[in-house]
Amino acid sequence: MATSSDNLPDYFYGKFKLESSENFDAFLQEIGVGFVTRKMANIANPDLEISKESDGKVCIKVVTSFRTNVIRFHLNEEFDEIRMDGKTVKSKVEFEPPNKFIQYQWDDKLRMKYIREFLPDRINVTSICNNVQCFRVYRRL
Repeated sequence: MATSSDNLPDYFYGKFKLESSENFDAFLQEIGVGFVTRKMANIANPDLEISKESDGKVCIKVVTSFRTNVIRFHLNEEFDEIRMDGKTVKSKVEFEPPNKFIQYQWDDKLRMKYIREFLPDRINVTSICNNVQCFRVYRRL
């Protein structure tokens, strides 16, 4: 199992733009995001930039017109993450060969799971909390 960004396929890295989104508002509501922040998130059209850093960490940068959020992590290691809504949670990201990041995110009340499937032209993201799922597609730029 990959533990460093050096072991990941090159197509994991690059710049991506949100192309489609299904059930995003319901997912945000399920994870406790407030009304105003949810409405702003629903009209945002985020860009993603995924890169590898010299220390072996993966960097995921999410840029919207109202906020930029950056997470840096080593695969398979727990870390503190500040979500786009400002809430701090615990996270752990695992590489699932051949082409997925599985991210587990939790706090004292909720457990979330994010499955990022990397394909040469896009990333398919499935976000799950309880029985609520969201599906988003990001196209490679």
